[in-house]
Amino acid sequence: MLESGRAEQIISRVRAVPAGFVSTYGDLCPGAPRAAGRALAECEDPSLPWQRIVRADGSLAKGSRQRRLLIAEGVPFRGRRVEMDVARVPAEALDQLASDLEHADPARGTR
Repeated sequence: MLESGRAEQIISRVRAVPAGFVSTYGDLCPGAPRAAGRALAECEDPSLPWQRIVRADGSLAKGSRQRRLLIAEGVPFRGRRVEMDVARVPAEALDQLASDLEHADPARGTR
């Protein structure tokens, strides 16, 4: 189990990824992508947009279900991988997006 502060930060970053875009496990938790995966696996909130988190090479961890959800959001693919140069929100932007989201709707902030 992750410490709650770290898990909350990861979940906040997941929520900050806009529809139609993706981020990576490493972007969520630089230097510890497995911790990001663990936080996602332990999160029981069905509203969490988990599908927007992909591997660094653009491949999908959750296969066809994840692909269907991303295509429905307009995420571009090249073969079996997300076009990362077009769709990726970099780590540097996630904290600002998360802060903007929390200030716009405090009820959606970290819990």
